[in-house]
Amino acid sequence: MSSPRPVQTLALVVLGAAAVVAVAAVSRRVLEPVATGARVSAPPPAAVVDAGTFQVASAVGTVEAERDGAWRPIKQGDTLTRADVVRTAAGAGATLQLSAGTQVELREKVEIGLDRLPSGATVDLRHGKVFARVSGGDGLEINAHDTRTANEGPAHFVVMSDDAGRVSVAALTGNARFTAGGKSLTVPAGSESTSQAGAPPSDPERIPEDVLLDVVWPAEEQRHAMDRASVQGRARPSTTVTVNGSAAAVGPDGRFTAVVPLRVGKNTLDVAAEDVTGRTRRASGSVVRHGPPPTLTPEATDLWKKAPAP
Repeated sequence: MSSPRPVQTLALVVLGAAAVVAVAAVSRRVLEPVATGARVSAPPPAAVVDAGTFQVASAVGTVEAERDGAWRPIKQGDTLTRADVVRTAAGAGATLQLSAGTQVELREKVEIGLDRLPSGATVDLRHGKVFARVSGGDGLEINAHDTRTANEGPAHFVVMSDDAGRVSVAALTGNARFTAGGKSLTVPAGSESTSQAGAPPSDPERIPEDVLLDVVWPAEEQRHAMDRASVQGRARPSTTVTVNGSAAAVGPDGRFTAVVPLRVGKNTLDVAAEDVTGRTRRASGSVVRHGPPPTLTPEATDLWKKAPAP
């Protein structure tokens, strides 16, 4: 006996609907990509590093940057740009991070400008002394008074520039390339070289084990009319010399002369020398300035006529 026709019709409708759903599912699988694993988020964009900025790694004392025509104090953690000029006051110092492997230490009374070239960071040293540390494949160039000093591979070197145009370079580790007056030479570790006012650099010499300082003191006693005394001596040409805190000019032969004021009585003379590597040596002396002789006032009365004291 055959099944009723309505049941057959309902079965055909159900089968047809299932076929439509299956075809639609297949279509979706064909048109859409099939996931092969866990969904991976797109990586975040890389941080943008401004190649024209420099970081203040440390700052002690008065350290300033010139911005908008005014000198403004800076501190550890501040950011500098190639438009800034940086200076340190007496007794101050700072360390600037120029790149991951390059630092420049500024000693007191230093003034520099900063920039960056494709070959690496550059420092325009106006005057003072800087210590540079360069590691890895970094490049650093220090320009001062028409001279140029650059590292040759990893190096620790010093550049000193004074107001007379003299530039001295010393390599503590590694090698430094020193160029001036149309001549370029390598300053190897443990040696130094000097350029006088843009002249070609001297042949590198070994850094002495001790700081050279010879002083010729003035006479121990001065007349009352001599209100000044001359202190003379000799050091290496790359040495900074002060007498009672005031800078004394050091000649190309290392000789220096300083004139100091004297007051009546004992005067202490303190001479300090700092070589290009930062080592120091001191010497002290003294000089006595006598005052004018006492003034005697004559008396009109004969002394023998005066009554004796009771």
